Amino acid sequence: MNASVYIFGEFNSGYSQYPDDYAASIFKNFSANAKSTTQIAIHRDGNLMYYGYIRKLEQGRYIGLCIVLNSIMLYRLDGLFSLFENTIATLVSKGMLIHFDDKGNLVTSVVKLFVNKEETDLLTESLRAGMSRLENYCVKLPPVSYATGKDSVKDFVIDDNQDDIAKSSYTNGYTYIYKSSGYNTAQLNSFQSILNRRNQEIQEKQEAIDILRKNYAKVLRQKKQFKIVFLLFLVLFCCAAGLFSLNNNLKKSQYDLNNANNTISMQNYSLNMKSAKISNLQVANSQLDAQRKAEESKRKQAEDDLEQLENEIGSRQPFLIKRTSFNYSTGYLTIDYYGMVDETATIQVKAFNDAGEMYSNSSSISIHRGYNTTQIFLSNDLESGKWYSFEVLKGNVILGGDRL
Repeated sequence: MNASVYIFGEFNSGYSQYPDDYAASIFKNFSANAKSTTQIAIHRDGNLMYYGYIRKLEQGRYIGLCIVLNSIMLYRLDGLFSLFENTIATLVSKGMLIHFDDKGNLVTSVVKLFVNKEETDLLTESLRAGMSRLENYCVKLPPVSYATGKDSVKDFVIDDNQDDIAKSSYTNGYTYIYKSSGYNTAQLNSFQSILNRRNQEIQEKQEAIDILRKNYAKVLRQKKQFKIVFLLFLVLFCCAAGLFSLNNNLKKSQYDLNNANNTISMQNYSLNMKSAKISNLQVANSQLDAQRKAEESKRKQAEDDLEQLENEIGSRQPFLIKRTSFNYSTGYLTIDYYGMVDETATIQVKAFNDAGEMYSNSSSISIHRGYNTTQIFLSNDLESGKWYSFEVLKGNVILGGDRL
């Protein structure tokens, strides 16, 4: 299945998107209409179907996932929620992009997505693989209906009729499916329960320590008072009966004090054990950090090798064509490519039809590294009802082609 995957959201330094391209306005429109903790947002743009997912986080943040299909659509959408929700659970369990804080709330520490390129690449591949498992629910995309505007909006909830939702997805510009509960997987609920129990235990232990400290201070005050009383009873020897009673009370207070001291000692022992565990975790963290630096060094070497390979390939073929499309009304051929180098080159475009007619034109374009899109004017004389074979050349080298 030919599917493109995007990751976007509002992170610690504002909006970020990967890959960063023209689709940003669509995703920002998705987030502007996010009314629940989770929702699916669908947008049709010609032959492209955008299936997006918004999960709100704490402090006004959110993370979004989107899968883009070309010329096909999903006629059943219930599987999308499972795909996206399981993906969110995987991200949390691995601490990728989002995680639980100490209070059990979903938060993010991401600044910009391109800084976390390795994690985002793994996530996009996982979503692409998950989407392939829904291929049996895909059908050919019907023609564009001009009965509704391209910016028309239709809202649904998850329990609404699936056929109505599917029809809205390809007839309206935007379709939103809201889900206000049941969006956490069993794994996420388990994580939250563990965190809540841990926080409750810490709070209860802290409260117990506070009570013991207050009682200890109270006993110390009582002991001081009893000493003064004891001295008074020595002076007032005639009050022997009262002195005897005071002595018994003093012994009882000492017993309570000893018990309090024993309890505090046990609490101190427990705190020392936790400190030792923290020290062990810090050592393990240092080891993991060393492993991470080693892996980063390997990744840097691999990136340098890849850049060298791209430069060598780019000297002969400056870019690889991913997809082409032709606009018969404007006469422009749109080329989605992966650039090997940064340069300006003269590119020639040829079109042939089954009748043997040929159209050709050349243009100087700026080529950039990575995934990009460019347009080259070919001709306004091509007829939309015919099939054409397109060729893209640099000099005598054919860079790629397509049949439209």
